[in-house]
Amino acid sequence: GASRLHHTAGSEGRTKPDAGSRRMALQLLCAFSAADVPPCAMYPERCAKLAGSTGSAMPLVALGTWRGSYKDCSNNNYTCVRQRAKSAVSSWIELDGTHIDTANDYRTQVEVGEAVTSSGRQRSELFLTTKCPGPMGFLATIQCAEDNLQMLGQYGVTTGYLDLLLIHFPFIIKPECYGSPSTEECKMPYVDPGDEARLETWRAMELLQRQGRARAIGLSDYNATQLAHTIANAKQPVAVHQVEWHPLQHDEEMAALCRAHGVQLQAWSPLGGAAGSVLSLPAVKAIAAAHGVSTAQVVLKWSLQRGVAVVTGTDNKEHMASDLDLWSFKLSEADLGVISSLHTQQQAM
Repeated sequence: GASRLHHTAGSEGRTKPDAGSRRMALQLLCAFSAADVPPCAMYPERCAKLAGSTGSAMPLVALGTWRGSYKDCSNNNYTCVRQRAKSAVSSWIELDGTHIDTANDYRTQVEVGEAVTSSGRQRSELFLTTKCPGPMGFLATIQCAEDNLQMLGQYGVTTGYLDLLLIHFPFIIKPECYGSPSTEECKMPYVDPGDEARLETWRAMELLQRQGRARAIGLSDYNATQLAHTIANAKQPVAVHQVEWHPLQHDEEMAALCRAHGVQLQAWSPLGGAAGSVLSLPAVKAIAAAHGVSTAQVVLKWSLQRGVAVVTGTDNKEHMASDLDLWSFKLSEADLGVISSLHTQQQAM
């Protein structure tokens, strides 16, 4: 849309063009503004090309829609979660955010789809990621993708595709533990289905990609052994691996494995997970002050400069704008080293 053109350089020091040149430039600008512009066409440095993808590159900063992003929604109050998700996605798109991340387990796909539809943006201007809940098997995974397309408002001949589809985790949920029951047997609600089930599910992902239903396919929260086994047996590339990654928890062996096989690593909880937020740490505050940016921007930029994409989570429009403004500064190698070492300092405390 035209609102993306506000970053173009000023005209200081340039010679004044003649009327014909100005008219041609205006015509080109109008044509470009009305065009169906993929999210990475204007700012390719803000995106990553995905291995095996049949679609556009992936914007490096995504907005997640997990219930944990909405602190005022009580546990399992999905009416509140869905309302917040719809509002957040609408705000994100207004701010020219283009990558939106959801999942079966988030229960927010319908509201994401409504916000996308009401935005007026062309489908190819946005990048939609969703996830199927574990190695469910071949047919269940096909059905999961179909259901997600429908919930996201993308079910149709001309619009029916997901930009990125992930297997959400390497285990499955016990059937009796859906709906978060508080029974004794569901204190540990997960079961490892084994390597064969993971590969069977990956075969379904590959079929969905060949059909064009998912333009890129990937994994989430696999350990290094599970990831390596999938890569070794895959016929189509694992494009993305989404894991918990932040200054207090960053698995360097996993990062090296992903780099070696062309897998884009992506961070969930990039500001800090169960170990707590890093935004109030003195080292992070000092780096932020030196660059004139927020501590959140510093921590997100640390991931990006390490080659890791990020999924943020907020319904605060000011925070969204800050999360999208990560290309006006650059961290030094010393800055990166300080932030990378925070987890060892934390362990030593």
